[in-house]
Amino acid sequence: MNRPRTRRRLSPDERRTELIDAAIRVLREQGEPANRAVTVTAEAGTAKGTFYVYFPSWEDLLVAVHDRLMDDYSAPLRERLAAEAPQDWRAVLDGEIDRFVDFTVGCGKLHGAVFHSSVVPAPAGDEHSATGLLSRIIRRGVEEGALRQVDPDVAAGLLFAALHAAADAVAAGGDRTRWCGSLRELTGNWLAP
Repeated sequence: MNRPRTRRRLSPDERRTELIDAAIRVLREQGEPANRAVTVTAEAGTAKGTFYVYFPSWEDLLVAVHDRLMDDYSAPLRERLAAEAPQDWRAVLDGEIDRFVDFTVGCGKLHGAVFHSSVVPAPAGDEHSATGLLSRIIRRGVEEGALRQVDPDVAAGLLFAALHAAADAVAAGGDRTRWCGSLRELTGNWLAP
């Protein structure tokens, strides 16, 4: 026998977070569902109308999901960049190759729905964007003598393209060790001082 569901009391921020979390789960498993608001609210265990209280449109939810994912992804790098002590920036870039590939592959269908959506902005210079973070890492590495003199913004754009290609290849069944190792070798040779 089904018991009636009792409504959980959540603050507006908690309810919004609950909907974003539900959208992440749905998008990771299914990609973009046909009945978007219904599917997400069912996953969150809330009424369909709740969706529109927090997100005027599906596109607004995709932007919120994108921002959450990028904020979570970029947090450790922002902490490293905030540290004033010199760091091994080549090692940071090497680690970022593995981390980026694992993150992208782990996104499943969410990756295409969010990061390849025409509605989600992708400002290349934003400190939370992948290219913005790579540019800051390269800039610090150049300033501290760990990396050779290059244009950090251009180098970040090229490195991001290579990272994305490697992640796509691994997601399609390519050998992760081979792709990541080759990308570390390429990056190491290119940026060695």
